[in-house]
Amino acid sequence: MSHTTPAGRETGEMRLPNVAGRFFLPLDWPRAVRRAMRRIRPAALLVVETELWPNLLRAAHDSGARVGLVNARLSERSFGRYRLAPYFMRRVLGTVDWIGAQTPTDADRFLGLGASRERVTVAGNLKFDGRPPCDPERASAEARAGKPAPGGPPELSRFPRTLARAREAAAKGPVLIAASTMPQEEEKVLKAWEQVLKQFPHAMLILAPRHPARFDEVAGTLERLARKFVRRTDFALDPRQLQSQIAEAEVVLLDTIGELAGLFGLADVAFVGGSLVPAGGHNLLEPAYWAKPILFGPHMEHFRDAVEIFLEGGAAIRVGDEKELAQRTMEFFGDRKSREETGRRAKRTIEKGSGATERTLQEIQAWLESGRAAQAAVGGGQAK
Repeated sequence: MSHTTPAGRETGEMRLPNVAGRFFLPLDWPRAVRRAMRRIRPAALLVVETELWPNLLRAAHDSGARVGLVNARLSERSFGRYRLAPYFMRRVLGTVDWIGAQTPTDADRFLGLGASRERVTVAGNLKFDGRPPCDPERASAEARAGKPAPGGPPELSRFPRTLARAREAAAKGPVLIAASTMPQEEEKVLKAWEQVLKQFPHAMLILAPRHPARFDEVAGTLERLARKFVRRTDFALDPRQLQSQIAEAEVVLLDTIGELAGLFGLADVAFVGGSLVPAGGHNLLEPAYWAKPILFGPHMEHFRDAVEIFLEGGAAIRVGDEKELAQRTMEFFGDRKSREETGRRAKRTIEKGSGATERTLQEIQAWLESGRAAQAAVGGGQAK
């Protein structure tokens, strides 16, 4: 498994601990990727989602490896950019043996760039098959109670339960999670939050920046805007001190990795970051697993198809700016029935979109078997 950032590697080690080997993906320079292929000697290279590294794909193809694109998608912006170099893109896609596109639109875009029709299939979006690291219903019950649910082992790690107890003791709530926020976006979210606090003075915002390298920067933004906040890494170990921290804070800054998923059980509303600024948005499926009402801004270009599905099903709401973010948040905070019904629709939507994993595995198996058969035919015997 390759990674491009230390945070990505850390996440991979946490979620897939039994991978045979890990390495940082080399820069897409011919000499660097050829050296990597010689050292790794892969039988197949599977590239996930959006990355089209021309030299890497060529080096893998030239080394004899089969090359596939898994969960492949092409945004409208990328498609328009790639169309400016049609000959180059035909050569790049000529090194790819199979493309498992997320949607028919993605498949058409790959075909429009010169991919062979027989090599392109629509396998669906793997993220619809993703699951949170715990049972959402039991975990939500634990979050509300601040203790493990009866009838089995704890679903949540200690931190969400500890925060839930402190929140309850401090009489804080309702809760908005702003997940995976981007530069310049935090200020917009905090401007909206200022309005929310006027109507719900005991509400709590859990602010989770997308990139760990920005944790200190976001803390500086909170200080500059004179917002009362506490960093996750500064949480007191003593329950009474933590209760005091939570009681005084308007915002909890989540400056850790791997704890966001468990916190959706505490939330009343979820905002998907990267969408109030032109960053293309982020995954809106995770809060849907938890049956939470989902808000996002106008910039969800990277998830256009999923967004359309959720909007058509009344499972999420698009807000135009921070003013509307505040308005919609307050509406959900004040209307439990609407909040719960929108959350249920979100969960039903993600359940209806499942099945991509099985389709993708079947496609990969057939693709690899066809490659072995072709090698055997050329070699006059059975392929390894």
